[in-house]
Amino acid sequence: MDKSIVETTFRSLWPRDRFVATAGQLQAAGLGPKFVSDGVRLGLLVRLRRGVYIPRNRWTEKPPWQQAKINLAAHIAASRGSLVYTCFSAARLHGLHVWDCSLDIHVNVRYRSSPGKTAGDVKVHSLEIPAGDVVRRHFSGVGTANLSSLSRTVLDCAVDAPFAQAVVIGDSALHRGLTMGELNAALLAMQGRKGTKRAGRVVHALNALSESAGETRTRLIMIDLPIPRPELQIKLIVDGREYRPDFAWREVKLIVEFDGNTKYFDYEPTAEALIKERERESALMEQGWTFVRLKWKHLGNPDQVRARILAAYDRAAGAQAA
Repeated sequence: MDKSIVETTFRSLWPRDRFVATAGQLQAAGLGPKFVSDGVRLGLLVRLRRGVYIPRNRWTEKPPWQQAKINLAAHIAASRGSLVYTCFSAARLHGLHVWDCSLDIHVNVRYRSSPGKTAGDVKVHSLEIPAGDVVRRHFSGVGTANLSSLSRTVLDCAVDAPFAQAVVIGDSALHRGLTMGELNAALLAMQGRKGTKRAGRVVHALNALSESAGETRTRLIMIDLPIPRPELQIKLIVDGREYRPDFAWREVKLIVEFDGNTKYFDYEPTAEALIKERERESALMEQGWTFVRLKWKHLGNPDQVRARILAAYDRAAGAQAA
């Protein structure tokens, strides 16, 4: 079939309320198996999972971290909400920052009498998750799914993920409204489970004031510096305008800012916001503040980051003493 005809047909008949669509949903919209097959063959459709599709332009325009969420959406559409999503999958569904973690789809099946057959990217857990630790959410254009609660998700990730990755997820959950009281209660309830001590170390390291994965990683890198801990997101008023630096040492007027949020997440400051930020920074510098700016590429060399910050602290301390 001619590609232009197939493309026009998909554009006009694709279900308007579906971001990803099952073969059954496409057929109900008038796109039968022949059209779907031709769409895949001609490069107009991407088959995400067995019987679940997305227009190629929607897929290719997304960065890798969004494609991970789309793959998860396809699994929800295929499973019709019959499973409980856990660990990193639940973190993604909760909208948490997930940095450098497995792209596999994590589901929980309470009773699994036999190994069964699953796709290669699906990790099946057999944990006992109380009903109170499961929430049901509707995802527009996809469907409804069961997932572990926010506190349970953070602790499951704390057990399974490397330390820094787990803290990124936990910080994000706190920033979205989870309280330390809720998290500590959930931690107490999981006593006796393998990995509880590991999870406790993660919980102890969390800070709700870290607003991005980069800020969390920067904070963890600075923990062992032989200088006082910085304050996070303090309010500074400059020429009547408010400024909240990521990290600050008031005693020496030093600020550390992380500027790399666009690499892994869907945030990008506008040109106007950048101009205003630079204006505030200039005003602070006129008052004697100095800055260290970090990007994602810098975080790959923690020793170098620590050396830069320590040197900047020493210079700032010397300037204040002069």
